[in-house]
Amino acid sequence: MSAYAGIYLLDTPYCIDNIFDYYIPPHLRRDILCGDFVAVPFGTANRKKIGLVAELKDQPDKKNIDCKHIIEIIDKSISLSDEALGLSMFLKEHTLCTVGDAVKAMSPISQYSKMEEIFLPTELDGAPADASVGMILEHIRKKQIVSLASLKSKYGPATDGAVKLLLSEGYIKKDFTVRSVCEKTEEYCSLAVSRERALEISSGKGTPKLRSEKQMQILLFLAHIEEDSRIATKNLLDECNATRAQLASLKDKGLITIEKQTIDRGLGLIKYEKNPQNIILNEEQQKAYDTLCALADSGEAHGVLLHGVTGSGKTSVMMRTIDHVLDSGKGVIVLLPEIALTPQSLAIFCTRYGERVAIIHSALSAGERIDTYKRIKSGNADVVIGTRSAVFAPISNIGLIIIDEEQEHTYKSDMNPKYHTRDVARYRAAYHKGIMLLASATPSFESYKKAVDGKYTLIELTRRYGGASLPQAIIEDMRPELQSGNTSPLGANLCNRLVQVKGERDQSILFINRRGYNNFISCRKCGEAIKCPECSVSMTYHTNTSSYDSGYLACHWCGKRTPVPSVCPSCGDTHLVRMGYGTQRVEQELKALMPDARVLRMDTDTTGEKSSYERLLGKFRNHEANILLGTQMVTKGHDFPDVTLVGVLLADTSLYLDDYRASERTFAMLTQVIGRAGRASKKGVAVIQTNNPDSECIRLACAQDYKTFYESEIKIRKLLSFPPFCDIALLTLVSPNEKELFKATKLLSEKVTSLTKGEFSDLPFAIFGPFEAPIYKVENKFRMRMVIKCIANKRTRAMLSELLKYFSGSGVPSLSLSIDINPTNL
Repeated sequence: MSAYAGIYLLDTPYCIDNIFDYYIPPHLRRDILCGDFVAVPFGTANRKKIGLVAELKDQPDKKNIDCKHIIEIIDKSISLSDEALGLSMFLKEHTLCTVGDAVKAMSPISQYSKMEEIFLPTELDGAPADASVGMILEHIRKKQIVSLASLKSKYGPATDGAVKLLLSEGYIKKDFTVRSVCEKTEEYCSLAVSRERALEISSGKGTPKLRSEKQMQILLFLAHIEEDSRIATKNLLDECNATRAQLASLKDKGLITIEKQTIDRGLGLIKYEKNPQNIILNEEQQKAYDTLCALADSGEAHGVLLHGVTGSGKTSVMMRTIDHVLDSGKGVIVLLPEIALTPQSLAIFCTRYGERVAIIHSALSAGERIDTYKRIKSGNADVVIGTRSAVFAPISNIGLIIIDEEQEHTYKSDMNPKYHTRDVARYRAAYHKGIMLLASATPSFESYKKAVDGKYTLIELTRRYGGASLPQAIIEDMRPELQSGNTSPLGANLCNRLVQVKGERDQSILFINRRGYNNFISCRKCGEAIKCPECSVSMTYHTNTSSYDSGYLACHWCGKRTPVPSVCPSCGDTHLVRMGYGTQRVEQELKALMPDARVLRMDTDTTGEKSSYERLLGKFRNHEANILLGTQMVTKGHDFPDVTLVGVLLADTSLYLDDYRASERTFAMLTQVIGRAGRASKKGVAVIQTNNPDSECIRLACAQDYKTFYESEIKIRKLLSFPPFCDIALLTLVSPNEKELFKATKLLSEKVTSLTKGEFSDLPFAIFGPFEAPIYKVENKFRMRMVIKCIANKRTRAMLSELLKYFSGSGVPSLSLSIDINPTNL
């Protein structure tokens, strides 16, 4: 048994994210394993920290050093497997994060890593002269261990001063303990005697004799529920209008049992009864399924790209493949972008696989997350459905990882660790010799190029399922409309078709990628837009009601809200004009066009409450609305058979973003939203309103011609050396002090130049900047950037790591440097 452990602390800065050696006390040596979480003392104050055991060794790396002792092992049910431990090191190296950041992303340890301040009495007798302080001391002595939170709750604001005095005079000592999320339990009552005896006693004939009529009533009630059944204690108390004391008395007499049962909070997410449907594949789907089964049975790791037009039945192929993998005894992870994790998507999997399903997404409570994690790890759930973080689900034998709509930017994390889900899935599929299946109608250029180059197996579905035809796409030039005086966001052609579709009792979807009423408010005199006081971005006008003049200004970056000013903050002029339009303005226009139409608006403002997303989609599916209007929430993951019209407003705005992926994303967005129409037997039409009708991107998206678009765009990427022909590292400095930021920016530039021309001069780099971030100030913090084109190999990451270590150890707490390799946005 090893006497020492190499441990990574979970909350250290990057500059000291190294292994620390600790002594393993003899009583822990039989239990401790690599991957366990432990509590250890750290620093001169020996404050308790949470650490991850990465190595077990007979001797510390540094000889003749007295190592500190491990205090305790934390909940082994959340310990990391060998695979997860290796994955945390992979993330540390490839995303330049700390081990703590990696571990918190893949396990619920963050729920355990909250240290609670506690106080214990010392052996010192007596008490201070102040009676109120003495009362607190007496309480601590009585309880032996008391948290600061409980003291403040009991004694109020006086607690801090009293505790400080007690500590200074040696009456108490301070420590820290791990505060964990408790299990949820439910208490149940049942008979401890036969039903016949219970009936006899409740009638006053049997023994023991009960004097309380209420106790007789409780016994009689339990005797009349199903045999060998039980009832929740809270329900029993309500039904009999009884008290816990009366239940306790019956228990003491041996007449009833009261038991606690642990409740799996994750199971509460499975809201659909198991009802699997037979899936019939057409010839093209069957061929794709056969190929996937052959790869799954090969015993080797494979990357596969399933490229199919919208409505081609990719989900059916995936479901049948999941069945095949589960039948072989292996587990499955299905990843959906947050925007596509709809009730309809969940229902597809939950009704087929029942309680074998576990659901993971960002809205889970701490308890739900921990219970779900433990259920997966124990093997009770082998089909995991979720968003980006579900890729870390602790399935022990993975046969298939599916990334649906793999081109979505939400699969890339913009917080530490800044991983791409595809990279983690590739690592895990290789470890388990399983399949990583990427599915999309508009795959990312990175994935499609790998498929074309033969690194991934390419499977194509070229026809819609059931003979359904692709919708007719109409490109509507909005310039003549504006010239003729129509300033409405809805063009004449789209208006006529909306009225027609409503008359035919079909449904429509309208997409505009802007929420709010107006984009901004501008001064006619000086031309300045009203900006957020904490961010360098204009504020958006939102309405409180349907009235145009009743509203407020909101910042879509920091969330700040302010009243609409009566005069320009810059020049004091009163002539303010509202410009542009968003979902609220379009909603008002629709109500004016068709007063009797029922419109559902779906954006961040209407889906803030829990289950509101599900409620709105349920209304639309049940034909409680004629038109579904929204932002990107309405574009993916939906299959409404009666939607025959899709309208896209401002289709070309995303083309003009300062990002090399602007055309790729616009193409994907248009292709997906067009594909919502005509998905069943009814023919669909898509009206694309644009001020740039000659755009090749828009034209090819309307034709659903991905290959032609890819071949054209990839030539430009290669010519200009953009991904997938290189990697991009985005370096961002952030500080609330602008002068401090400028000094650090100059230092960063010098440091980058020194490294690229010195130790790492053999590597190819193209360096741009430093320059201001597109949004220079966010929440009163200023941001400067550098962009480095490179090849993200081990040496390049070593150079970037040097920069991170230098700035994280700068001693300036308000200054931070972050590095994102291949970010979603520049």
